[in-house]
Amino acid sequence: MRTLQLFKKSLIITFAIVVCMTAVLPEADARIEAVKGKKYKLTKRHGPWMIMVASLRDIPESRRSKGLSAQDAADELVYELRKRGIPAYTFSQDSVIQRFNTLDRLGREERRSYAAQRAMISVIAGNYSDNEDKVAQKTLKYVKNFHPKVLTENGVYKKTPGQPGPLSGAFLTINPQLSPQEVAQRKQDPLIVKLNSGIEYSLLKNKGKYSLVIASFYGNSVTKTATSRFQNASSNLKVSNSLDQAAENAWTLAKALRNAKSYGFPAGSPRNIDAYVLHEKYRSIVAVGSFDSTDDPRLAEYAKLFGAKLKPHPESGVETMTAEYFVIPGKTRQSPPAASWVFDPKPTLMQTPKSR
Repeated sequence: MRTLQLFKKSLIITFAIVVCMTAVLPEADARIEAVKGKKYKLTKRHGPWMIMVASLRDIPESRRSKGLSAQDAADELVYELRKRGIPAYTFSQDSVIQRFNTLDRLGREERRSYAAQRAMISVIAGNYSDNEDKVAQKTLKYVKNFHPKVLTENGVYKKTPGQPGPLSGAFLTINPQLSPQEVAQRKQDPLIVKLNSGIEYSLLKNKGKYSLVIASFYGNSVTKTATSRFQNASSNLKVSNSLDQAAENAWTLAKALRNAKSYGFPAGSPRNIDAYVLHEKYRSIVAVGSFDSTDDPRLAEYAKLFGAKLKPHPESGVETMTAEYFVIPGKTRQSPPAASWVFDPKPTLMQTPKSR
């Protein structure tokens, strides 16, 4: 009996240790790709706020011995971070030599130069909307205490009083590929975040860089006094009845498109369509697709499917540009449609807002 009690006690202690270890990990995304040897370079698409993990540079050839180059070490560090669900990238910084004229002790003019910036390879991680992002703060804390094998097992790092860990100097910064103006433009509007918080099929959850707007529903602006059926319980924002109706129309259309196959849409090749909703100050929109490039062939396919087309007028027979529509049939052929929506005549491409 005592042996069983000791076993249970050790099991509880072990479980507690596992829980504590898990608690310090950042909120990892299982979909973060981690391929050993692959290059993950920083671009303007990332960020805008990120974690500066480390900067590495090669030592002079006269002092160089066997071992990894700065680029190889940076790539390996990126791989180790990505294995833990942290999106990491490398950023190359070229050396910058500044030259200037000065006078020596005898008053003679001479030309001098100095290294204003050394060539380095930086490892930068994460994609956050601002520096107060909870995931960013949690991930930063994890990174500061992380001991990657590439630094600890290759003699790159030596513990000092001011550097207790190889990455303890990590800090939050903006994406160096972006200007302050670009960072400000990409900062998510708090109003948009609140209007779309907890909404099913929210465009904020779209992982692509672009999506195609195919339907728009307009209403009055957001108010602070009107009542609303379409209101997040955790938010004190309220919207007018007409905007509330616009939001509901957008959501029901998105839901119908996600079940389009059961309604025989589109005709000829019915299939479900990944549709999203975004609620703005004066309208609610429905967007379809998740695209990382404006050259994605699916964009042209969706634009053709949902865009207006030349069709014969039912009375005159003259071909006119007619908007496409989506109808959910009634229970019988004689019954009126259960629901119907008209798409925007010209679908428009938009960058997807993010809620990080």
